[in-house]
Amino acid sequence: MLAAMPEQLEVPLNSNVLQKQDFSVHEWYRFVLSFPAHLVQKYLEAFDSQPETDTVFDPFCGTGTTLVEGKKLGFQVYGCDSHPFAALVSSVKTNWDLDVAGLRDSFAKVKRRIQRENKAHLVDGHTENGYELSKDEIKLMPEGFVSPKPLLKLLIVRDAILERQLEDPIRNFFLVALAHTIANGAGNFAFGPEIYRTKPKRDYEVFEHFLGRSEQMISELADVREHLTFKSSRVFRTDARFLKGIPEDISRVITSPPYPNEKDYTRTTRVEALLLKIFSDRAGLRAVKNELLRSNTRNIFVKDDDGNHVADFPSIQRICTEIEARRIELKKTSGFEKLYHKVVAHYFGGMRLHFRALKSKLRKGAKLAYVVGDQMSFLMVKVPTALLLDEVARAEGYKVTGCDLWRERVGTKVRNCPDNQKTVRVREEVLLLEKP
Repeated sequence: MLAAMPEQLEVPLNSNVLQKQDFSVHEWYRFVLSFPAHLVQKYLEAFDSQPETDTVFDPFCGTGTTLVEGKKLGFQVYGCDSHPFAALVSSVKTNWDLDVAGLRDSFAKVKRRIQRENKAHLVDGHTENGYELSKDEIKLMPEGFVSPKPLLKLLIVRDAILERQLEDPIRNFFLVALAHTIANGAGNFAFGPEIYRTKPKRDYEVFEHFLGRSEQMISELADVREHLTFKSSRVFRTDARFLKGIPEDISRVITSPPYPNEKDYTRTTRVEALLLKIFSDRAGLRAVKNELLRSNTRNIFVKDDDGNHVADFPSIQRICTEIEARRIELKKTSGFEKLYHKVVAHYFGGMRLHFRALKSKLRKGAKLAYVVGDQMSFLMVKVPTALLLDEVARAEGYKVTGCDLWRERVGTKVRNCPDNQKTVRVREEVLLLEKP
């Protein structure tokens, strides 16, 4: 039987609405599924956190919401993510030691290279002379997600950055500006909340977007360097199930791990990862997927055994059994559908490994907040994520101190609903833990 959850405290209804303070630095590149920055401030305050004594860690840091906000508030911050694109973005957004004058000098050189290549390659729509994706990159690029002319311009910008032989931190700074250009204008895709293809763009002002975004990022960096007192930070590229290389004596954790659902997080940022040369073939993509927490059927592998770590949890096994029974009842026979029940087992087993690895990194009395959501992605069988993580965390010796309702989402009409139900309300909650 599941342990009773502590009393739930309602978070204000506007908690998922971006506020003015959520934009500076955060908007250099924001993953569409990120939680708002002021949620970080809320829990740092609720935990009575002090910049002089507390260290903030996000083990699923994504594009750095917790890290940027914690750093703005004067905390030493650490983060990690197994996806190299996410780790790159978080590293750039928290590296405030860059010399602004040096950045501006490098920006001027990149700008001149872009202008020169633009003149050479785009006269009368000419699109040849070496600016194209490799055959392997074309195979991985979602069809129709970037039109030919914007793609050519993006490749010109990419090569202008990569061929300047810039120092890594400066090069990465401009690559993030390029990523913003891809995801917020140049690409033919949007989110609702799943990624989908939009109407093709014949052209897009790639150069203007990239140059404007770079100038704004430099300006915001100059502003935080002038007006904020901040501590060191570091972002690690490592698997959150094992946390290799992560420092010890962490006292605050605010994070949002993936939920068990059918969102392929490598597809959500596929265009950016390809164009930034994070990976360029299927072997590189597979290597990235192999280090991710198992949360969808696209990153389940034959040798995975994470699910074995929750074999003795009747509540989790009951849900896995129900999902498989529903699949058989509905005569669903695709390879992905046959993996649905395994995703749930591997997800919670992976989270148990994470809690186990994290415990040794935490200071006694450390306080943790996990933003997670219930799911009905697997044939409409409810997966109460926070409730099950409560049980898993307790098994690893954590104290559960609360579970706040963050928001409720209303799903669209779905097929195969039980009891003729046409919509579902899905809770997203913040599970609060403490290391005794």
